[in-house]
Parts: sequence; C-alpha cells; structure tokens
Amino acid sequence: MIQKQVLGWMLLLAVTGVGCQNDEFASASVGEELSSKAIASKEAADVTVNPYVDTSAYINSGFSFLNPSQVDKNRQAIGGNAYTEVYGFNVPEENRVRGIRWNTDDETTSIWRPQGIAGFTKDGVRYLLVSWYAKDDAEFKGSRITLIDISPSSGTYLTYRHILLVQPDIPANTTAYSQYGSYAPLNVHAGGIAYFKGKIYLSSTNLGVRVFDLNKIIEVSTGDTTNDKCGKDANGNLFAFNYRYILPQIGYQKINNANPFSTVQVNDEGTHLWTGQYYAGSADASIVPKVFGFPINASGVLQNTGIVEVAPKNSLFADNHAHGIQGVFRKGNRTWLSCTGSPSNSYGSNARLARYTDGADDTVRYRWPYGAESLYYESQYGYLWSLTEYEPNAGAQNGSQVNRCIFAVDFSKYE
Repeated sequence: MIQKQVLGWMLLLAVTGVGCQNDEFASASVGEELSSKAIASKEAADVTVNPYVDTSAYINSGFSFLNPSQVDKNRQAIGGNAYTEVYGFNVPEENRVRGIRWNTDDETTSIWRPQGIAGFTKDGVRYLLVSWYAKDDAEFKGSRITLIDISPSSGTYLTYRHILLVQPDIPANTTAYSQYGSYAPLNVHAGGIAYFKGKIYLSSTNLGVRVFDLNKIIEVSTGDTTNDKCGKDANGNLFAFNYRYILPQIGYQKINNANPFSTVQVNDEGTHLWTGQYYAGSADASIVPKVFGFPINASGVLQNTGIVEVAPKNSLFADNHAHGIQGVFRKGNRTWLSCTGSPSNSYGSNARLARYTDGADDTVRYRWPYGAESLYYESQYGYLWSLTEYEPNAGAQNGSQVNRCIFAVDFSKYE
C-alpha cells in the first residue's frame, strides 16, 4: 500500500518492530489516515456500516470460473515438527497440535509477507487460506491469498498455490509494469481474512471489508510465464504477473469510525464478523484500541444494527489497554487477541495470546510466538490456528533466522 509511507505509520513500525499495520495503497489520503487516530479514541458508539456495494460487473462476461478443488497446487509445504524450529516459537509442547513451514522460497522471501489466516472444508478436504501483502520492489503486485490442503488423507496433502487478488479499478500511468483492462492488482495490506459460506472477507485498513467469492477463481491463460503485465489485453489474453490464478473482488462494505482494520474473523457462533484495531502501545498509549462485532446475515452482508464494541484491557501496557492487536477470535463473551509489541519478552517473544472477558479488569495471557499475526478457530478439531510473518533479517529480534510458519494449538488449553 502506497499510503504505508505515511510518516505516522512508519514511526509506529520503527518503534515496535512489527509489520502488521501498513495502510491502503489507494483508498485513503494522508489526512484520512491521521484522522483515524482520533476516531479510535472516541468513546461514543458511532460506528456504522454502509450498504454492500457490488463490484462484480467487470467479471460478468468473458471469464470462466473455478472452485478451490479445481486449483492446481504447485508448491509443497513441510509438515512434522519443523515449525517449532523457527525463531521465537515458544508455545509449550503440550499445547501444540499442528504446524506447517513454507517451502524455502516462501519462507525466506522479503517481497511478500503473510498476515491473515482462515479455513474451510470442501468435498471432504480441509483447507487453510493465508493472505499476504507485497512490499519493496514487488509492492505494485498488491496482495494475494494462498490455498493450502491440510487433510492428511488427501493426495495433495500440504501442497499449496498462491492466487493473486484483483479488483476492477484500473490505475493510470503505471511505471513498474504494463496494466491492461478489466482488472488490476488489489493494493491493500491484507491484514486479516475470514471465511463465511463460500466467501472471503478481507480486512481493508481504512475501508472496512472487501469480499471475494471462492467459486470465482479465474485461471490466467499465460500461466507462470509473464512477470510484468496485469489485466486483459485487446486480444483477450489474461495476465497476472507470474500467477496462474486470480481471485476477483466481487464487492465491499465500508465501515465508518472503526478503522484501522488490522484483522477480521467470524465468531464461533457464526453470527458476527469481528475486526480489531492495531495501535502500538509505546507510540500511541493515549489511544484505546477496540474490537468490533458486526452482525452478518445468511447472505453474508454486514448489518448496520446490533454492532458490538469492546475495549480489551491489558496490564502489560502503561494505559492498561490491549495494544498491538494482530488477530482476534470471539466466542461467547470472550475475545482472544494475538498481540505483539509487549514491553517484556516471554521465552524469546514479545507477543502474547491474550484472553479477555467482557468487563474484566485485565486479560489472561499466554506465551505466543514472535511475529504472530491473525487467528482462526477450526471448531471441528478444536484447533486455534495462527501464523508468524518475518523472513530472515526482517524483524527487530530474529536477525538472520527464519521466523515464518503456520501453527495450531489446542484451544481448550486457552479457554
């Protein structure tokens, strides 16, 4: 996101050493970004949700669609216990249940960083979804998701495929690549994703949520051979840099007075979409970060009534509020928070998993790996999934060591 160059956010990242909160590339001005800090400190319940905006017209003709089971997964992840070897992995052994490491290229790449995690089951196969944002020389590529088969009995177990996210707004005068018509990269931080009834909800820092239909994956005719073009040219050829598949945005909902949206997840009851605000305690101690629950109907549309607002406490920070929120999960009247930037280390990590009960004076805190990001609860197995983000020479602490992995813990140990 181009707006991640906003000075205020750069200062936050420099102070905390975390990479969660970049800003939108093209959806907010500097003035809008700075004003979001004032919004976060309001105590009045003035959060509203705008009606759903359908943006799917650009893919209504001339495209063929695939579903996740039809995607050719071309990369192999690593199972076993290797995930515990990454820097700052401090989850007690008795709480660990699953773990995954990316292949070497994805584990060490410095131009993409993983952020959000969600999951679903289709045709008996369990999948994880991971969102990434592009940075540095690849920033123009925007964001992507990864589809991972995590069913041990599957013939494609632990294989995965990166899929480029796209949207209909065509940028003008691109210099880093050739932009054609129909669709363009989605330049957002992709800090969190949620899955609900076949759709993906992507947290969009200053907008709200962007929506994608997993049954509308498009195969790009040029496969993996083109690296500097995007869109549909005059001859009908489809380009997506070096990606074989794209997933187009089909709509969005703007949420007012609850940004920045650092993460998103569906609650255990399947009734609300919960978002969290990322602010760093050391730099923004005067701001009260909150989490918000938005009722979602059977069609997957967020409602503008019955919105829930919670301001979790956390005595690790000077103002006793939960800063550094990277992930949220909600069950009943409790919220689980993946938080980074703690002023103290615990077994090599300044991250914590914090459990907050509505109205309590403090959180209950647990060890959590360095660089931890979003949360996803796989209820059928009682697994709470998360992931870490840093490549070597990236985090403030990990130095040349790999930090990047996906892992699950036994949720019952944290209830």
